[in-house]
Amino acid sequence: MITGEGISRSEDTLPERYFEEPIPEGPSKGEVVSRVEFSRMLDEYYRLHGWDEEGLPRNKTLKRLGLTHEN
Repeated sequence: MITGEGISRSEDTLPERYFEEPIPEGPSKGEVVSRVEFSRMLDEYYRLHGWDEEGLPRNKTLKRLGLTHEN
């Protein structure tokens, strides 16, 4: 599904290197971003904003923000 701005969940991500290339130095040296954890964080971010699984605002969110026309 595509939003009004042409962005869907598949584009709401990090560059591939964050998932594949280990961090070269610092306290997280050798770590990479887990795709599973990133997906869980994205789910939580969407939920907290009142969006659905694809990152689209739910109807009740649009109403709360005054972005719908009431009949």
